[in-house]
Amino acid sequence: MSIGSIASKIRTNAGKYLVKGVGIAALGLVAYDSHYVGKIQADKYATEKDAKAAAYFLNNMQYANDLSPVRGKIKKTAYEMELDQGWRRFFNLGIGYIKGFCSMLVSNVVPLGLGLATVLGKGKTSKFGAIGLGIYAVGSIIKNAFGIGVPRGPLK
Repeated sequence: MSIGSIASKIRTNAGKYLVKGVGIAALGLVAYDSHYVGKIQADKYATEKDAKAAAYFLNNMQYANDLSPVRGKIKKTAYEMELDQGWRRFFNLGIGYIKGFCSMLVSNVVPLGLGLATVLGKGKTSKFGAIGLGIYAVGSIIKNAFGIGVPRGPLK
C-alpha cells in the first residue's frame, strides 16, 4: 500500500473520521470530568470517615467508666492505633472514587450516550450522534457562558 493510496483513503473517508473524532473527544471530556470528580469525592469521603472514627475513639478515651488505670491505658492505646492506621482510608478512598466517578457519569449521561452512539454507531447513527453532540455543546455554551436558561436566584 503506497502513501498515495493511504492519502486517498483519508480524503474519501474524512467525514467519517471527523465524526468519530468528535465522539472520541466527547467521551474523553466525560471521562476527564468523571475522573476529576472521583478524585475529589474520594478524598472527601475518606476524610469524613476518618474524622468520624477518630472522634469516636477520642470520645471513648476521654470518659472513664471506672478508675482503672489499665482500662485507661487500653483506651489510649486504641485511640493511638486508630490515628496510626491507614487501611480504612485506603478502602474509603476507593469507595469515594467510585461514587464520585459514577455520579459524574450519571450527570453527563447525554454526552456519554451521544458519544457512544457516535463512536460505536455506523452511518446515520454515527452522524446523528455527532449532530446531537454539536447541539448539546452549543446549548451548554449558551447556558454556562451566557447564563441564558439558568434560573435566577433571589434578588437582593
